[in-house]
Amino acid sequence: MIRLPDRERSRAFLFGTASYESDEFPDLPAVANNLEDLHAVLTSPDGAFAAEHCTVLLDPPDAIPLYDALHHQATEATDTLLIYFSGHGLRKLFGDGLHLALPHTRSVNQSVSGFDYDRLREVVHSSRAKNKIVIVDSCYSGRAIQSMSGAAPDLDIEGSCLLTSATGNSKALAPPGERHTTFSGALIHLLRYGTPEAGPLLSFGIISDELRSNALRQSGIPIPGQQFRGTAQHIALARNAAASSADAAASPPTVPPPPRPTVQHAYVSRALPFAGTSHATKEQLAETIRGHWGVAADRFFRRMGTPSHPSESWGELRSWLRQFNDPLSDDVEGRIVLIDRYLSDPALPPDHKLLQLLRWLDPQGPAVYRGRPITYGALANACLRRYVGGGRRDAELLEDLFGPHRLLDALSGFAALGRLRGAQRKWDKALKAWQAADSTPWPTEVRQWAADVGPGALLAGLLPQEHLVQARRRLPAKGRPPAPSIDWYSQLLRAAGGRETLLGGLVEAEWSQRARQEGLAKAREDERRRRATEEARKRQQEAERRVQEETRKAEELRLQRKREREKQRLAEEPRLREERRRAEEERQRRARQAEAEEQERQRRLGQWRAAEAVRLRPAARAGAVVRAFTLGAVWALFPIVAVWLIWWFSSYEFDAAQLLSWLACVVSAAALYRLAPCAYRLGAAFRPRLRTPATWLPPARTALGTGAVLLVYGLIGGDSSSRASEIKADSDYLREVGLGDFLTYVEQDGSRASFTDILTGLLAVLAAAACVWLGLHAGRTTARDWEERYTRAEEEARGPARQR
Repeated sequence: MIRLPDRERSRAFLFGTASYESDEFPDLPAVANNLEDLHAVLTSPDGAFAAEHCTVLLDPPDAIPLYDALHHQATEATDTLLIYFSGHGLRKLFGDGLHLALPHTRSVNQSVSGFDYDRLREVVHSSRAKNKIVIVDSCYSGRAIQSMSGAAPDLDIEGSCLLTSATGNSKALAPPGERHTTFSGALIHLLRYGTPEAGPLLSFGIISDELRSNALRQSGIPIPGQQFRGTAQHIALARNAAASSADAAASPPTVPPPPRPTVQHAYVSRALPFAGTSHATKEQLAETIRGHWGVAADRFFRRMGTPSHPSESWGELRSWLRQFNDPLSDDVEGRIVLIDRYLSDPALPPDHKLLQLLRWLDPQGPAVYRGRPITYGALANACLRRYVGGGRRDAELLEDLFGPHRLLDALSGFAALGRLRGAQRKWDKALKAWQAADSTPWPTEVRQWAADVGPGALLAGLLPQEHLVQARRRLPAKGRPPAPSIDWYSQLLRAAGGRETLLGGLVEAEWSQRARQEGLAKAREDERRRRATEEARKRQQEAERRVQEETRKAEELRLQRKREREKQRLAEEPRLREERRRAEEERQRRARQAEAEEQERQRRLGQWRAAEAVRLRPAARAGAVVRAFTLGAVWALFPIVAVWLIWWFSSYEFDAAQLLSWLACVVSAAALYRLAPCAYRLGAAFRPRLRTPATWLPPARTALGTGAVLLVYGLIGGDSSSRASEIKADSDYLREVGLGDFLTYVEQDGSRASFTDILTGLLAVLAAAACVWLGLHAGRTTARDWEERYTRAEEEARGPARQR
């Protein structure tokens, strides 16, 4: 059931943005009128809201105050909540969704400078109101027939009604000079004047259907989007002023028609001041640019700033261009391409940008570049400047044509130069083939000429031929084809496309005479080389004949020597055969001898191994040790006998003779310390021979050393005694008292402690140490000699190995 909202428990919040700081978004003065007139209609006597409960917010300062205001109204409403927005809308950079543009919003930072529609959805969803209505009239482009974007699926709010100025994929209109935007103007007109087809109340559903029907009846008007959830579509926003009463059924009230959008594409609402003139049309600006080319290039494109902070001149020009946004009369797509691809390209020079701008502004007018009118004749003069007397400006024009920015394509956009379409592609192809030609054989002057004249001549050949008449008159006359020709000239002419092309004619005019002269010189040189080659061939043949003759003679000499060697070999064959027989007999004899020696060696080795087994038996080892001790006793016996013989025939103390005997025993014992282990190791091999004194006599140095020690001690301590008696126990005393009394006397105990006796004792200790050293030396020397004898005997027994 259709009803009006409860005025005390309902709230309406109308907000929008009419002024923008960024040049990306043109100002929308119609937004302020939308808010003012919609507020007046909703709060009129026929409206659905009380004036004190209908809030208007124009140009919100920031997102936070806007959110607070929305939340306050949503909290206060308990019956019906209406939210209306008018202004620019931006699609989110990532994902789906919408940002409502505020005065400080920029597209690059819209997520923080704009108002996210999701926040509005949250506020509406949290409201306790039974009926929730959202109307979005959002725009995002220029002023002259400006575009406004809306996307109903992105704005969906559960339990509410939603009305947008356009569907998700279409654009809404905001004609410049009109009081309202197209959508809001139709809405306000419907609320103010009503419709005869509806009842006494204009419900939200009726309003939506009427707006959509009105858009369908008018071509070029986008269809508003709508979405209903719950019963909010039955809430009336105003009484129907056009409804027929019972008393006036025969004469229904006259309803003025809704406003139709105006189309103004011959001029824009904001003129562009430049060169002392305000420009409201594209043709006006194009004409001024032609007359003030350098000033325009410097002002608009020499210093453009950055994308986020453009210069004032460039920003003003871009904003002015964006006003040409009528899809029916303006080249909107071309304008977008112009700004995005050409004017915003930092790599494109200012003069090229200005040419692209001039082409878009006035493609039917004359083409001008760098303040110079560009015609087919001017292009021909620039391409053939070397022959037609072109100056610096022609050289600069050709350099720009040859540059990377495809100036020909831009010039072909002018109607006067329309026949240049496709010339850039053909010229690029011809240049690629020309530059790919192998210029290595060309003379240096030709390569320089080709680099200077070739590109321009190739382009001139692509121009309409009727415009080359004047230039052709000033070209040099064609020369005669060179005969004979030269390779570099033929390659150059092929690279130029043949003598029928413009470049080929220039090649023939410039270089045919030189090619002819070089061809004649080359022919003479070739003939000289041919003759020289023929003479060289004859000389080579003669040399080869001589070589063959010498080879034949050498071969005959070799065969003769071979026959002589064969005769000599046959003559010496008996002698050689006899020598081989004797050598074979000698070899066999030596082999038999070696075999016998090997057998003898094996026999001796067997005997040695048997002897070794006997040698290493325990009994043999024990016998060897006994022989070693016997040898030691013999070594001690000789000095002891000598000591006592000397004592018998001389006159020195018995105790001294006894000490000297012990020193001899010390020498023998020290020698046995070294000799006994050696005898044990050698076993039966240690067998001193009585008939071979060298096997049992001590080393000569040891014997001399021992004799010297004993002699020294005998001379110094020969009178020393351990008895206290003064009687000297020598051989004379023995003969005097007899053996019994002598033994009794020498066995007496006693002691003397004179200084001389102490020195004699120390001398005895030194003599004992010397005897120990001498005995160790004698034992080590004797043991080494016996081990060497054993090694030699082993080597003799084993014998040398048989040589194979």
